Amino acid sequence: MMNEDNNELFVNGIKSHFDESVDALDAATLSKIRQLRTKALEKVTDRRRDYKLWIPAGAFASVCMAFLVYSIIPQNTAEDQTFIDEIDIISDLDLYENLEFYEWLEQYELPS
Repeated sequence: MMNEDNNELFVNGIKSHFDESVDALDAATLSKIRQLRTKALEKVTDRRRDYKLWIPAGAFASVCMAFLVYSIIPQNTAEDQTFIDEIDIISDLDLYENLEFYEWLEQYELPS
């Protein structure tokens, strides 16, 4: 509690000293400070406008990149579909459950 009171007194003392020193400035110095402040604020505003221009450009670049990647990746062909069908057959659990039957059928296959 005591420490907070000391800090508050210290801050108030600095504020009052700063206010007195600003009041003692002549008109030319105050004018120069205002001009510099205005220039600084204009630069900040200009930078914000620049960032707003980059947003649509970034979106356009992202769409172009997505289109390029999509066009480079090969699409499914009939050969790919055949491979997928073969994988489906191999992964069919019914085949493994009746494996002995299929082996027997292969041994005693009727001539066509």
